[in-house]
Amino acid sequence: MEPESLSPHWGALLARAVPGGGFAASPDGPARPDATAWAAMALHAGGGPPDRIRDARRYLAGEQAADGRVPYLPQRPETAWPTALALAAWLPDPDFAAPAARAAAWLLGHPGKAWQADKNGIFGHDTSLKGWNWIEGTHSWVEPTAQAMLALSAIDGPPEAALAEGARLLLDRQLPSGGWNYGNTRVFYNMLLPIPECTGHALAALAGRAGREAVAASLAYLAGPDCAAPTPLAAAWRAFGLGAWGQAEDAIMQNLALTLSRQERHGPYDTALLAQLLAAAASRGRFAALVARSPHA
Repeated sequence: MEPESLSPHWGALLARAVPGGGFAASPDGPARPDATAWAAMALHAGGGPPDRIRDARRYLAGEQAADGRVPYLPQRPETAWPTALALAAWLPDPDFAAPAARAAAWLLGHPGKAWQADKNGIFGHDTSLKGWNWIEGTHSWVEPTAQAMLALSAIDGPPEAALAEGARLLLDRQLPSGGWNYGNTRVFYNMLLPIPECTGHALAALAGRAGREAVAASLAYLAGPDCAAPTPLAAAWRAFGLGAWGQAEDAIMQNLALTLSRQERHGPYDTALLAQLLAAAASRGRFAALVARSPHA
């Protein structure tokens, strides 16, 4: 993918910046933490304007609650899943070490709800394992667990015990034939199906924490034709998932370009989706580039 082919899309992302440093969730909308965090990560990976990136990080710091969480909506503090995204956006800049440390501490103090596993229960996964969740006080799921792991793995002195349990949770939620969905393998006697973006999240988080043989079927699923849909989440997380294992080949990158071009037919993507596609393209599927001091480290 040629960098110049992305120029209009970078321009569209930068046009979503609003007064106060945040990024609107959609054209002409208000700023939102998840959109701002993804925009900051994408611009960092793509070598975007430093002042704009710093303004986005300042906005996120202003949205952080005293206890370290960054809620989706300030009037709903339990919707704290953007905390992991804000942490990832702050990590490359040492000037934001304090809010990053508070966010990491909050994540470590608020894992997903767990309970004793029941082999005869309706769920096929081990409910005693703790990861992270969308809403405070609820059960752990694949995508928030993966996002928290990706951010916490990049801090100084990563919390290995919590990350190891998160890895066990993801491996436990892997479907027998490969891939992941939102976080259930079986409900009653029905085996559920995988989803590309959930699989990409899990594979990105497990890189370096699981052997290739443990995820071989999932890598094959994500690289296969069933996951080649040119839709934003599927394309971006296909790149991140395979890129973490050194498999983000040219066809995977070309699918990102195709997905970005589909805005001409379907209209502009929401900011978080646009930014995830650009982040995957700029990093060639290496999520580590989004949180590194240098985007090309």
